[in-house]
Amino acid sequence: MNKSCKLAASLSLVSLVSLPSPAAHIRETMTLAKGWNAIYLESTPTNAACADFFAGSPVARVASYHSDAYSSTRQIADDGTEIAQKPISYHVWVPGDETASTMDSLVGGRVYLIYATNTWTKENFLGVPAAPQQTWRATSGETGFMNLVGVSADKDDLVAAKAYFGEGPFGTSSGVAYQIGGTNPTAPTFLPMTFGSTSKLHGGKAYALTATKDGDWPGVIGFSGVSSVAFGSDDFASVTLKNFGTTNHTFRVTIVPSADATERVPPMMRKVRDEHGDESWTNVTVGVSWDVELAAEALGTQKFAVKRADMTPGVAYSAVMQIEDLGGTQMRVRIPVTVEEKTADEAAFPTGLWAGYIQMETVSSLTNETPTAAAGTLKMNILVHVPENGTPQLLQRVAAGVDSAGNMRLFKELSSAKTVCENPRRLSSVMMSVANPIVDASAHTTFGDQLQFAWTVDANARDNPFRHAWHPDHDGKTADYSGDVVSGDDLANYVNPVKPELWSVTNTLYLSWHKRNIATEDIDFEHNPNETTAGFATWTVGGLLSSGPIYSMGIFYLKRIAEVGVIED
Repeated sequence: MNKSCKLAASLSLVSLVSLPSPAAHIRETMTLAKGWNAIYLESTPTNAACADFFAGSPVARVASYHSDAYSSTRQIADDGTEIAQKPISYHVWVPGDETASTMDSLVGGRVYLIYATNTWTKENFLGVPAAPQQTWRATSGETGFMNLVGVSADKDDLVAAKAYFGEGPFGTSSGVAYQIGGTNPTAPTFLPMTFGSTSKLHGGKAYALTATKDGDWPGVIGFSGVSSVAFGSDDFASVTLKNFGTTNHTFRVTIVPSADATERVPPMMRKVRDEHGDESWTNVTVGVSWDVELAAEALGTQKFAVKRADMTPGVAYSAVMQIEDLGGTQMRVRIPVTVEEKTADEAAFPTGLWAGYIQMETVSSLTNETPTAAAGTLKMNILVHVPENGTPQLLQRVAAGVDSAGNMRLFKELSSAKTVCENPRRLSSVMMSVANPIVDASAHTTFGDQLQFAWTVDANARDNPFRHAWHPDHDGKTADYSGDVVSGDDLANYVNPVKPELWSVTNTLYLSWHKRNIATEDIDFEHNPNETTAGFATWTVGGLLSSGPIYSMGIFYLKRIAEVGVIED
C-alpha cells in the first residue's frame, strides 16, 4: 500500500490489523475407569491434539459424538428429494492408526466415548470453556439409536436425573437414561436407569437418553446467538441467556478469574442493570455475582462495557463468566470473557483526531431566547483534537499525511504537511473563522464530559459575514458617504444615525456528554469502548442582534480517525 492509500485507509477508519486472540481458561480433570467411559468435556484443552492430550495414557479409542449429524448431513437431489444416507454421528481417534482415525483434536462442549485398557486420570488441565450444544433426535421407531448427552455441572456434584432433564421436552420424566460402561472393546454396555428421584448423574459425565421428538435443548441454561463475552476494539459486549426450561428459573452469574495465572483480569466492567432499555450501569468485576430471573423460554441480554482508558497497550485481558441455575437442576455453564488487546503503538484513548458533525435543531427568536424547533436542521462538520495529556482543541482545519517511515502525522497547515508527507489531505470546517485554526477548550475541558470552545470572527476578518462585494472599503459612512465613522461591537451603535458596517461575531460551542443535556445524568463515556461518541451541542452566537445572542441547540457525533496526539507547525 502506498502512503497516500494508507492515509485514505486511516481516515476512512479501515483497520485490517490482526492481533492474537485473547482467551480465558478453566481447569478440568478427566478420570477414566477401565473400559468404556462417557465423558462430557467442558473446555477445549490447550493441548487439544489427541496425540498430545492422551500421550502415555492407556486410551485405545476415542469417539467424538456429533449430536447434530442427522440434521447437518442431509443432502437434497436435483429433483428436490432427500438423498438417503447414514449420518456420521461419531468421529474417532485411534492411537498410532491414522487410517482408522477421522479426528485428531478435542473440542469443548462435546461428548466423548473413550475406551481405556486401565484406569487413568488427567489432572487439572487448562482449557477454554465452551457452552454445551445438544441436538436431540426422536428415538421412537429407531433401532439401536440413543442421544448421548453430557451433564454440565460441577464434577463433585451428584445431580438428580429427573431434575436435570425433567424440564426438557426430549428427556421427560417418563424417559429412560442409560449409564455407559463395560469392558468389551468392541462396543460399550448401556445400563438403564429411570428418572426417579434416586437416580443420580455425575457432573462431567455423559449418558444415553431417549427422546420424543427432534430439536435443540442444551439444558435449562442456553444462549441465543454467541456464547461468549468478547470485547473487540470498538464495541460493547453482550451475551443473551435463555431459559430453556418449562418453569421460571433464576440464573446466578459470577465473574471468576481465568485459571491461567498469566492472564490479566479485565479492567472494571459495567453492565446494564435493566436489559429492557434503561441503561443504568452497575460495576462488576471478578468475584461479583448477580441474578437473572427468566420465565420459561424467555431471553435476558446482559450488556457490558469496559473502561478503555484502563487498558494497557499490548496487553489482552480475560476472565470466565460462570452461570449457575438456582432452580434445582444444578446445571452450571462457564464461558469466556475476553478483551482484545490494544496495539502497542496505539495512542492512549481518547487521544487523537475526532471528526464528525454538529446538527442544530432548535433556535431562539427575537421574542424568545429559549430555543424552539426550527423548520429545518443546520448540519456542519466539526473537528476536535485531543492531545496527549493536554487540553482538547476545536479545529477549523488540519492537514493529515503519512511520512516516509509510515507514520501518521498532523499539521496546522497543508503547506507544512507537503514537505514531509506524500499526498497529504486537508480537513476543514466552515463553522469557524479561518483566522482561528485552533481553539483550546476553556471553562469545560474534559473530553467525554463537557467541552466549551469560544472564538471570535473579527470585524475586519475576510470571512466576516458582514463583508460583501458591494461595499469593498467598508468605511462606516452613510450611503451618501457623509457622517462620522462609527466603530462596531457596541450595541448602542444599533440606534445611532450612523451605524458601523462591520461587527465582530462571537461564538461559543458547548459539547455535553450527558443524557438530555442534564449535567447530573452521565452518559458514561469512559466505559464506552467505542471509537465513536455522541452528545448534545449548544451554540451561542453574539453580535448579530441588538437584542442579544442567538441560541441554538442540537446534537453532535464524533469518530476517532487518527490516533495522533500532536499537531505540528
